[in-house]
Amino acid sequence: MFIIQLLVTLVLLSGSGNADYASSTNLENTSLHTRTASPELVLESGLKPFRSELTYKDLKPDYNAFEQAASNLSDKLLENTSSPILSKAGDTGIFEYGGQLKLLKTVSLDQSIAVGPLTIHLMDVQLLEANDIPEDTRKNISVLNQQDIASKMTYIKILYSVENTTDQNIGFYGLNSVHLNTGNPTSADRNFMRKPYIYHQYNGVVMDNIAAGFVYTGDPDKLESIELVFNKIYDYDTGKTIVEPTSLTIPFETKD
Repeated sequence: MFIIQLLVTLVLLSGSGNADYASSTNLENTSLHTRTASPELVLESGLKPFRSELTYKDLKPDYNAFEQAASNLSDKLLENTSSPILSKAGDTGIFEYGGQLKLLKTVSLDQSIAVGPLTIHLMDVQLLEANDIPEDTRKNISVLNQQDIASKMTYIKILYSVENTTDQNIGFYGLNSVHLNTGNPTSADRNFMRKPYIYHQYNGVVMDNIAAGFVYTGDPDKLESIELVFNKIYDYDTGKTIVEPTSLTIPFETKD
């Protein structure tokens, strides 16, 4: 039920098209397990990568450059017509922020993982190529990426949701960082698909659907796995840590 809700909520984030050369992986029958993340994997810039509620003044947001860029990209989503989800490697469609999109690799997860009082519902991880990106989109993504991008870019998209099934008030900042088998790790504060306001307080039974996008500058053929590091889970009222930062590894296995 939750997976269906997530698909409906995030349907704006993809397109459809023609099959091509790349690879698809289905891990629905392979259980993923979290483990305590080693300290060196937890990046300081990803501990609290988003502004707090205190920056709101009379319900009017006080945006800095990063939040304004996120707001601009969120507005861009509203301008586009919804399209089917890219499901097979090689599928093409419209990039939700303007331009053309091609799916290079995809990992179908469709798994739910209990982490303390929270359940993380993992949908899929995809490697995509965006082309003909409009100048305004490039500028906004560059701000959030903290490095300029060209009119063509490759990026990793992660779809998941966080559910609190208890009546306890829980604090959780979600992803801390993404560690690839190639290149340097990427901090969650570079997520260009994030909302201008990030919900990190889970009061009672609630679910939050999340899309994360990270620019990838390496060779797509050499991307074999990614490790997701999630921030600690804590009691929102007392600040006491409930679960230390955790991680899980997702392989990009080529299926012939």
